[in-house]
This record gives sequence, structure tokens and C-alpha cells, in this order.
Amino acid sequence: MPIGTSIVSGVLRSPLHRMMSRSLLLLKYQGRRTGKEYTIPVGYARHGEEIIVIARRADTKSWWTNLRGPQQVEVYLGRSWKKGVARAVEGEDAAERMRRYLEAQPRMAKMLRAERDPDGKVALAEARRVVQGNAVVVVELDSGVQKGVSA
Repeated sequence: MPIGTSIVSGVLRSPLHRMMSRSLLLLKYQGRRTGKEYTIPVGYARHGEEIIVIARRADTKSWWTNLRGPQQVEVYLGRSWKKGVARAVEGEDAAERMRRYLEAQPRMAKMLRAERDPDGKVALAEARRVVQGNAVVVVELDSGVQKGVSA
């Protein structure tokens, strides 16, 4: 595990987590081919019971490809592990999720050079532009009933 990942993971699991937990969480998933379990820190935005995760410069990362179809995952959020189902989304679905993410994370909007109106809103056309080259993963947190994944 890279040292930066280890440090961020340690902080997110510690009492100091509030420094980072508004924009970062730990995502635990299994590799599709190997079955190996991975835990990585990722940026996120929450929208109700849905968590939106962005893999920036997706062509340089492979973790999100394990989530192309629905897969059970766990997220470490608010000092506890929560179960959910993750899936990568594309097209208009990805653009809409990117819009929500950019509105919830103003610093990332600035970093990705997304234009926002004075109210902090991002036009869907702008989200379509920003989503190019990035991957969007949606995690639906469990509400007690599994959706989209067979046991």
C-alpha cells in the first residue's frame, strides 16, 4: 500500500477523521478476477442514501473497473463501516451524478475547473464536459434489503 494511502487511511480511522471525512472515505471492495479485498481512500459526495465517488483521470486508475457491474462494497464513513452496492455509471447518469458531486464539493469543482453559477449550481452541460476522462461510481447504502446483487 502506498505510504500516502496508509496515512490517509489511518487518519480516517482515527479520532482526527473530521479533518478529512467530509470529502474522503474508505472504500472496501473485492477484485473481480482475484477476489482479493482492497481498501482505498476515495473522494465522495453524499446525496441522500447514495454516495457518489469520482475516479479522476480514470485511464490511469483501475480500481473502479471492478465496479462496472453491481458489487457489494463497504464504506468507512462517520467512524463506522456501512454496506452498500456500488456500480460505475456512464452517459447521462454519470453527468447527473457528476453535477451533484461538483455542487457538494466546491473545492473539487474548482480543481476540475467546473463553472458554477453564483448559487453554486453546475449546469448539466458543464457536468458532461467535466465527466470526460473521469469515472463515476455510485454506492447505494443498504437499507436492510440487498438490491442488484445476488447472495
